[in-house]
Amino acid sequence: MKLKKLEAEIEEVQSLIEGLENKNEVLLTEQKEIIEEMKKIGIEKLPYSYSSLQRFIDPKTMNVHYNKHYKGYVDKLNKALEKIKGADLELEEIIRGISRYNKTVRNNAGGAFNHALFWKMLTPKRQKIKGEILDKIIKDFGTYEEFKKQFIEKAKTNFGSGWCWLVISKSGKLKIITTPNQDNPLMNVIKDGGYPILGLDLWEHAYYLRYQNKKDEYIDKFFLVINWEFVNSLFLSRTEKKLNEEKLMNQLLTEGQKSEGCNSTQVREINRLFSTNPQVKYKFMNTINGILKDVYPEYWKEKDQYEPGSMSGIYDFGTPGRSVINKLNTNYSSFCILMNDLNVFLKSKGHKQIMFSPDDKKQQIEEVERFSEYLLLLKNRIFNLSTSKTLQEIMKKLKETDARGEKREDETIVQLRKIFNTDDVHKIGGLGNEEDMISGVDAIINLDGKRLTAQIKPFSSVKEITPTEVMVFGASAPKMYKTDYMVFNNTSRTIVFKNDNTKILDGNYVFPKESEIKSV
Repeated sequence: MKLKKLEAEIEEVQSLIEGLENKNEVLLTEQKEIIEEMKKIGIEKLPYSYSSLQRFIDPKTMNVHYNKHYKGYVDKLNKALEKIKGADLELEEIIRGISRYNKTVRNNAGGAFNHALFWKMLTPKRQKIKGEILDKIIKDFGTYEEFKKQFIEKAKTNFGSGWCWLVISKSGKLKIITTPNQDNPLMNVIKDGGYPILGLDLWEHAYYLRYQNKKDEYIDKFFLVINWEFVNSLFLSRTEKKLNEEKLMNQLLTEGQKSEGCNSTQVREINRLFSTNPQVKYKFMNTINGILKDVYPEYWKEKDQYEPGSMSGIYDFGTPGRSVINKLNTNYSSFCILMNDLNVFLKSKGHKQIMFSPDDKKQQIEEVERFSEYLLLLKNRIFNLSTSKTLQEIMKKLKETDARGEKREDETIVQLRKIFNTDDVHKIGGLGNEEDMISGVDAIINLDGKRLTAQIKPFSSVKEITPTEVMVFGASAPKMYKTDYMVFNNTSRTIVFKNDNTKILDGNYVFPKESEIKSV
């Protein structure tokens, strides 16, 4: 399932091309052709002869299945990828991030990937199940016989073309699922997917020449040729990988403390930039969301895909639920850290560093465009889970900010109960909650039979700017919310305003004096 050449080799050739840009055009063309060849998805060699699995399937079917169907998927996939700029280089990465590709790629990538696995899951040698996979099956299904019974029943009740799989779920348990057509459980469009360790092709082309309409017999005989050694190796590789990922995530949250990051002046400048020029903020948000989706497709879920009412983003990344890494797209410190990283790179290449004019909005938009281009160019290095010091520092800052936010909201809830003289005040949702993310609802106040909503923000001070208006300074990420109240909290004070006739001026909230409910 790997490509013919390593991605590192591609980068080497590309570096060579950069040095030849103004030289021999013929040689340049040849080098580009080499790269295109490297990017092609290869055909997995069949690990046995066509006649080796006769107790399960006949030689003619194997020949047609391998040379016509499987090779057809690979050829069509490569043809489709030629038309897509920036396509992934490895088949597994295409599968994991399938939502960003069209239907043609989805069907043929699935066909190529599923069959490459399928050949290895079969063996001419009779094998008894043993080892860690047997222990796990007994643990999760009770007995091997019960697992076999459930797998066969699941396969036989599947209607139409597709696959039956044994997968390792996100929770770590084994489960049996089916996917339609050539879909694979790894695809980020499969709601309850997982990591596949055993699969059975249920398409008619896999069995019809021998079994015709006796599909049940084909399913029963599948267990005669399962390569349990390979299945066990897949199980071990995945469980070990998962443990390593969790270890790395914990390291990211602690080792990042060694990094210097950005000073408070830099962060305040980014805060003001976001507040006074929303286009900069939204460009950064969209770029980061696209990068997270591309770099971590296994963890990316679209709206409602994780659970009802959940928003799109990264889930189960180190810890269960929506990951704090999603907050990167609006975090000033993270923006600053990324900018510092890119400027080190640009300086090393002798290029102009990224600098934002304090007052020129046109320059700011142009600069964030350049900022985003470099982020996309270097995304795989910057967001590398195991090696990136930049990511370590970002995760540290995000965790710190999230912890402060949680503490502030908890304290504010206590104050709101005093202000409204009711205990029926509660925090809403959590990370990824639709009402929180779309409408900005941090708290619900149930008062006199009404459900009232509130957005909670930190602040530094409040000053009168006109005889009828006050300005709230130091609120993070100011924007207009649809909540009933705007609540501001710091270590010494909580202020509540009705969210009527609210304005944003120079990155700060402005309220009519009459909008203030109470201050404690």
